[in-house]
Amino acid sequence: MKTLKITIADIDADGYYNGSVDVADYDGNIEIDTGAGWCGFKSSLKAAGYIESNGTIYSAGDIKSGDFIGSGGDIVSVGGIDSVGYIDSVGYIKSHGYIKSGGDIKSGGYVYSSGNIVSGGDIKSCDFIQSGDFIDSCGYIKSCDYIKSCDFIQSSGYIDSGGYLYSAGDINSGGYINSGDSTQSGGDIVSGGYINSGDSIQSGGDIKSGCYIHSDGSIQSAGLVTCKKLRSGKVASGELVETGAGQTK
Repeated sequence: MKTLKITIADIDADGYYNGSVDVADYDGNIEIDTGAGWCGFKSSLKAAGYIESNGTIYSAGDIKSGDFIGSGGDIVSVGGIDSVGYIDSVGYIKSHGYIKSGGDIKSGGYVYSSGNIVSGGDIKSCDFIQSGDFIDSCGYIKSCDYIKSCDFIQSSGYIDSGGYLYSAGDINSGGYINSGDSTQSGGDIVSGGYINSGDSIQSGGDIKSGCYIHSDGSIQSAGLVTCKKLRSGKVASGELVETGAGQTK
């Protein structure tokens, strides 16, 4: 597959690409080597192969890759960010549309999307993760700060938030759920492992853990609170059902 190499010679005084090759639908790979600074595109940036940059990538449209997207800076799109492979950024990832990856989504900063965030692998952020729609991962979801979704949060692996964990819909994890602050869901909270919260746990539906529940605040549920054992916290609303009294694993 052919590769388009964009250098500083292809960038105008404002940092935008002004080369002769159309990058709105390029049939190949795109490599951007304009230094560690900012490289902007006034149209969409689309490649049949991978997109790789030493610095920040900014697009006034979509950013789409038939392979991976890698950046030594930030990745910013006014449209969607869509990659058949992984998305990896040293800085933050920000989309005014959706973010979709067939592999992992990894960010050295935050991950923010006005739409949904979908990953065929893990989602990892060294800051917060925020979605204007749902968050869906085939791997784990891990954030050093809060995780917030305006719809559901679903993970085939664990969900680990360094700050609060908030979902307007269900929170569903195939592994454990861990939150450094409060845990709040407009629907059910379901965990295949334990549920550990640094503050209160609030659910608009049931709370179900395949292991123990530990809360440093109150536990409020519109339905049942089911676990092997409640290790810490008081059930302020809802019915507690302990399925294995004395068991903590």
